Amino acid sequence: MTDVSGALARLGDPPVTWREEVAVEIADDLARSLGGVVDWDGEADEEWMSVLVQDSRVAMVSTALRLVVAGERVVGHLKVRTPGVSVIAVPSFDAPVMRCDVAVLARVFGGEGKFGELDPEAFSANDLWFATV
Repeated sequence: MTDVSGALARLGDPPVTWREEVAVEIADDLARSLGGVVDWDGEADEEWMSVLVQDSRVAMVSTALRLVVAGERVVGHLKVRTPGVSVIAVPSFDAPVMRCDVAVLARVFGGEGKFGELDPEAFSANDLWFATV
């Protein structure tokens, strides 16, 4: 089990600037290097970009936070030039390998109400995505 509390708690620490354009660049570079595509609807104010390879999510990049969640096999392909970015590596997006204090989740993603369905002691990257979209 990987405790991501520290990595997520650091996301609220200034002064690193995070712009949507940075997230777009990271996701586009990763998708190109993997032969995948970026799935994101910016006009709908989606805060996660998914990098898909053969219709499977292999990474997700936040447009609002300095956060990238990526499969262990693709982390080496990431090109992150901005300091202060938290990268969380997971063996798969379905494996419930993460844990995090609910108070940290609420502070970073806005409200404990989002996390009623999420088990803070064992959740997957997909669970985090679904709880925060």
